[in-house]
Amino acid sequence: MLLIYPPAARSSEAPLGIARLKAFLLTQGHNARLLDLNQEALDYLLALAAPLGQAPACGRGGKPVAVGGAGSWTRGALKRRPSALAALRDISSYRLSPDGQPASRYDRAVLDLNRALKALSAPYGAEAGLANYTEAGRSPLRRADLLAAGAAFDDSVYYPLFSRRIDEELNQLAGYGAEKGLPPMVGLSLNYLSQALPAFAMLGYLRHRHPGVKRLLGGALISSWTAQGALRADERFEGLVDALLPGRGEDALCAYLGMGDAIQPASPPIAAECPDFDGLMDLAYLAPRRVLPYAFSSGCPWRRCSFCPETAEGARYVGLNARRAMDQLAWLSTRYAPGLLHFCDNEISPLYLRALAEGGPGLPWYGFARFSPALLDRGFCASLAASGCAMLQLGLESGDQAVLDALNKGTKLSDIDRILENLAAAGIGCYLYALFGTPAEDEAAAARTALYLRERADLVAFLNVAVFNLPVSGAEAKALGARSFYEGDLSLYAEFAHPLGWNRDRVRSFIHNEVEASPAIRRMLKHTPRVFSSNHAPFFLGGAPGSGIHFSC
Repeated sequence: MLLIYPPAARSSEAPLGIARLKAFLLTQGHNARLLDLNQEALDYLLALAAPLGQAPACGRGGKPVAVGGAGSWTRGALKRRPSALAALRDISSYRLSPDGQPASRYDRAVLDLNRALKALSAPYGAEAGLANYTEAGRSPLRRADLLAAGAAFDDSVYYPLFSRRIDEELNQLAGYGAEKGLPPMVGLSLNYLSQALPAFAMLGYLRHRHPGVKRLLGGALISSWTAQGALRADERFEGLVDALLPGRGEDALCAYLGMGDAIQPASPPIAAECPDFDGLMDLAYLAPRRVLPYAFSSGCPWRRCSFCPETAEGARYVGLNARRAMDQLAWLSTRYAPGLLHFCDNEISPLYLRALAEGGPGLPWYGFARFSPALLDRGFCASLAASGCAMLQLGLESGDQAVLDALNKGTKLSDIDRILENLAAAGIGCYLYALFGTPAEDEAAAARTALYLRERADLVAFLNVAVFNLPVSGAEAKALGARSFYEGDLSLYAEFAHPLGWNRDRVRSFIHNEVEASPAIRRMLKHTPRVFSSNHAPFFLGGAPGSGIHFSC
């Protein structure tokens, strides 16, 4: 099977999902190859000739598209592509200026690359970026537009790349599985809306050029679409797709291949259990050190928060044995020599936090955690720092206790205060998430959240502020009079009439005038890296305090 991660999403590390599936398929006796077209597409676009004037005759419908006169910024950004790429791969760019913002070299590199990508993709009716991708007149939230992208696959800005690379990789798999009566298969891992239109262009190409290949579509976005009822599990997109594989990839593949329960050796070697990144490690991702993603679990261990997509989708929680996970991390660290570990769990549960504190890999690491009782112990937080914990991502959501209770967050502000102080004392960076506009919040509660953030700004390194979105399939959607949020039949979120009149326009105005205008809060927001946000944030912290490990070494 050929496993593909399509463009376009942030590309600071290798994709974990297809690496896990490759390892799983190998243990089941199936061959597998990996193709990270997200990173390859970034390199491809940034190597194109600058479209200053008339573009080649390869836009929509085969017609040339005039870019017109480019401004001085665009011309400069196109010239500075090599230096901008080099800057994002150089640890010396990841410094804070005296006013607490990312250094100008970093900011300039991100802005230049986004500008260059926009100019390079414009002749194709698209707008590519470091973290996004759109097409004029098409939406990934409309089934008809996904079908149109599949039908007009050769109009895609990525067509010259993916047609060549898919052919090359399928040639490497030619003949494999024939003795088992298995057709060649291609699986696309679709996690973000920004990947949907390019992915469907690839599906259209596969159907046209390789009609005998089985086309499988999985990933987090497919799981959400099916779990929330936007797609039926038997959706085939008029023959573009042979099967949707929602949910945990290993389980879905087992079912599709008719294997029943996965066959596991009695005592599998560690190497066989670990994600297999071979074939991806030579790619030049946009990070100053090699970042290795890993997950102890899938699903959410809490799964009680109201209005959360995880609650609405009802995915089960599956976690590894903690001791075995530490052995896997040790093996992966030796094999791939990462400079930073990114734990991709919805939450690193206290079970794994304790295992890390007692015998972690000795490398800088970061990931999501809850404000759990374990973090109330200052000594435990110091042990986490010593194990390599550079940063924890934590969902505050609200600084009003009544709102937290209504959301069923299971957290107390008094405990959150202690945890923030403990993490700061240990030297662990805090990346905090605040959410405005939930159904339980009014303007007075929002003001209490803003005050909470201002008063604790010295304890928080990075801040993400968002406006609440209501999951379309949540139990609360009907009660709140939900209506279409975006124009499209695949939307995951719904607009609603706020029960307290605290509607989105008022929420946005409050954020602008009362949250972002605060000097203390603005410092945290400006500290947060452009575009790459949490993916690059640990590098601005310099390393894992207390561990003796520094990214600048």
